[in-house]
Parts: sequence; structure tokens; C-alpha cells
Amino acid sequence: MKVPQFYITVGLGAICLILSIASILITKSSQNLQTQFQAQQEELNKGDLSLKVGQNLLREMAELSLKNPKISEVLKANGYTVNANPSATPAK
Repeated sequence: MKVPQFYITVGLGAICLILSIASILITKSSQNLQTQFQAQQEELNKGDLSLKVGQNLLREMAELSLKNPKISEVLKANGYTVNANPSATPAK
């Protein structure tokens, strides 16, 4: 092997090594970002669950307020108006 061929081969080997290291670093960074995104998604899911619980709790309180005027007063004090709807039909 001649000297120029040797230097070209060494240069190409060095480029391959650098690209391999860069690939490893990018993969590691990507994994860290994915972990952060998963944590954020879990927080969002907890928020959705809290919202559903709050809506169901408010619905139950509204039903109870039709029978209990004290609950009705609490709801009104917090800006909620409850209207009786006896003709409600279940969704199909």
C-alpha cells in the first residue's frame, strides 16, 4: 500500500469513528428527550383524569342540589346554576 492510500484509509476510518460517536450521542440525546416527553404525557393524563373526576363530581352535586337546598346554595355561590330537567333521556 502506498503512502497516499494509507492516509486516505486512515482518514476514512477516522471519519467513520467520528460519525459513530456522533450517532451514539444523538441516540442518547433522543432517549433523554423521549423520557421527558413521556413524563409530560403522564402529567397531561393525570390532568385529564382530574378533569373527568371534577365533572362527575359537579354532576352528582347538581343532582343532589335538587333535593338539598344547602348544596344548591354552595353551587350558586361558586357560579353554577342548576336547572331541573326531568325529560332527559339516556343516550343511545
